[in-house]
Amino acid sequence: MNNDNRYSSHNHHDYDDMDKLKHEHGITDEHGDHKDQHQVHHAGHDHCGHSGHDHHHHGSFKELFLKSLPLGIIIMLLSPMYGFELPFQFTFSYSDIVVAILSTILIIYGGRPFYQGAVDEFKQKEPGMMTLVSLGLSASYLYSIYAVIITYVTGEHVMDFFFEFASLLLIMLLGHWIEMKAIGEAGDAQRELAKLVPKDAHVVLEDDSIETRPVADLQVGDLIRVQAGENVPADGTIERGESRVNEALLTGESKAVKKGPGDKVIGGSTNGEGVLYIKVNETGDQSFISQVQNLISQAQSQPSRAENIAQKVAGWLFYIAVIVALIAFVVWMIIGDIPTAVTFTITTLVIACPHALGLAIPLVTARSTSLGASRGLLVKDRQALEIAQDADVMILD
Repeated sequence: MNNDNRYSSHNHHDYDDMDKLKHEHGITDEHGDHKDQHQVHHAGHDHCGHSGHDHHHHGSFKELFLKSLPLGIIIMLLSPMYGFELPFQFTFSYSDIVVAILSTILIIYGGRPFYQGAVDEFKQKEPGMMTLVSLGLSASYLYSIYAVIITYVTGEHVMDFFFEFASLLLIMLLGHWIEMKAIGEAGDAQRELAKLVPKDAHVVLEDDSIETRPVADLQVGDLIRVQAGENVPADGTIERGESRVNEALLTGESKAVKKGPGDKVIGGSTNGEGVLYIKVNETGDQSFISQVQNLISQAQSQPSRAENIAQKVAGWLFYIAVIVALIAFVVWMIIGDIPTAVTFTITTLVIACPHALGLAIPLVTARSTSLGASRGLLVKDRQALEIAQDADVMILD
């Protein structure tokens, strides 16, 4: 039971947050008791920034990838892969110059988000994944430009890394696009919560006439009428009428809760069979749904444990890659020559670029939470997903 205890203690503060909200809004079960509902709420970003390595979302990765793809394909068709010409590749006079020009355009346009991310990491004095990616791109590109120049100056062919450069850049752009898409889908959870609140409310005036008013214009103290089948426009207290209110999407309560005069209802819940007259208590940012959305955003902005570890490893890998590359250069200078030493140095830096480390962990996390959101499972604490595998007992309310 030790693992189960760790799970409970780790997430206890999350339950406290939700219980506090429910207590403030008078949310009870069918018997009037406040429930300790252990829920998981999924977050959604609009994804201004990714978790883990801040995701460095500088511009649209989809647009960057689609516009970079034609250039990358042309480069890979014209440039041998690690010196070996593949069946689909071809060359012509001065094709290497064409490749150099296209690669320059590609690194300026497609490489921009990675270099901006590297600058951010250096400003924070924490070089990580974006720095490693930028290092791999820079090393392969600059050496390839050098190789083309030396080839024309000396007349001797020097192997370049344009193929590796283009494939590396395209893979990283594609991976980040998929990751952004997954997180964007995960963000649908918040939008679905917002959709629960109707756009208009039926306000009861002093002469008992009904005025339809946008929910955004509701004021605390307004009396609103909610007919059977309608969603409640705002948090409030029932003044007249009885009904059963479905709060499942907000509180997890599977059964409709019987409500009458004096009972509190929350905006977004669904009125069952009766007509309710509700006095508005909370609107806007103070409403239950808005506060749940804020909790979700805060949780989603916090990286998971695996992403934190991956970021730390990437930081170590940056220093290790640079040191090993320098060692490789010195060793091959001694036992070989300068061109060989430079080739092995660049190869080391390119191989050190963390494709799997930089994409797999954030992508799996984002994709799993987005799939959960599309099926009604809101994951409030992404670390709970990681430690759930260690639980011996799972209790469902």
